[in-house]
Amino acid sequence: MSKKELQRQERRSWGRIETNINELVSGVKENKFSSIARAISMVEDEDPLLRKDILRKIGAPTKKAHVVGITGPPGIGKSTLIGNLSSGMMTRGIRNAVLAIDASSPFTGGSLLGNRIRMQDKLRDSHVFMRSLANRGEKGGLSRSAIGAVRILEAAGNQEIIIETVGAGQADLDIMNLADTIVLVLAPGLGDEIQAIKAGIMEISHIFVINKMDREGAYFAMKDIEDIVSMDDHSDWKRPVVGTTSKDNESYNSLIEAILSHRKYLEMNNSLSVKRKFMEMETALEDEINENITSKLKKKLIEVQTSGNKLSNDKSDEDPFSVAEELLKNFLEYSVE
Repeated sequence: MSKKELQRQERRSWGRIETNINELVSGVKENKFSSIARAISMVEDEDPLLRKDILRKIGAPTKKAHVVGITGPPGIGKSTLIGNLSSGMMTRGIRNAVLAIDASSPFTGGSLLGNRIRMQDKLRDSHVFMRSLANRGEKGGLSRSAIGAVRILEAAGNQEIIIETVGAGQADLDIMNLADTIVLVLAPGLGDEIQAIKAGIMEISHIFVINKMDREGAYFAMKDIEDIVSMDDHSDWKRPVVGTTSKDNESYNSLIEAILSHRKYLEMNNSLSVKRKFMEMETALEDEINENITSKLKKKLIEVQTSGNKLSNDKSDEDPFSVAEELLKNFLEYSVE
């Protein structure tokens, strides 16, 4: 097959992809769950050029969504809480969607906790879109593709986007760069665990929830958190502590009110989605560097290995740092020319 024929086939193939992406983006903006799911899959799994094309075609949102990060220790009841919170918002006419970040399988890279049966049943009844994302080994409690998924859900017209992080501890703080409002979920009986996490995640949280308020000692736990918060609160936003229990859906009204109050506070200060913009730019820059520099340097290293050629540095066989320095130096000099 001639070179021209290959080029024609490539143009036809890209034309079909372009048409499919346009249809996909239209479906996302019409809040079609199948289109949203497919778009998120492409952002999560496929070619970086397609990911970039999808997000560009989605464009800037006409209305900003409020991103709510739900975090806390593993096994604290976050999934059940989110199911009740989301359905409660829908009852009030607040369209929302849920992203659940799960730990990844070390073998397949897929989500280990992707079933979330209790949450899914609740959200299905309320017609809420929910998606699990594997963290793919990323540290900090988030998935790298979460920022693109948020953009897609925002384009679908969701007013609130709820993100459940991987069970978080002191260092799992990436949610602070993506969420406008961070809700830390705790429960009675944690004791020393609260002390272990308070130096990290407690400092960045805007709302505290004592879940499982039907347990013994719940009100003592609530008082402990209120005392800790009162000592550290120096901002205009006074961080509330609310109690919830899955046995009483009415208890979620206070949490919904606290979340909506913090959104109003952010809007009054023109700070809704500001952090997210910087995270989007940082992620895009890292993708560009990885795509245009790192991948090419790796190809060059493979060429050196397979051809048996040596770099000009005599120590290259023994010193990997010298190899890296010379590859980068040669690449940059070639790029500048």
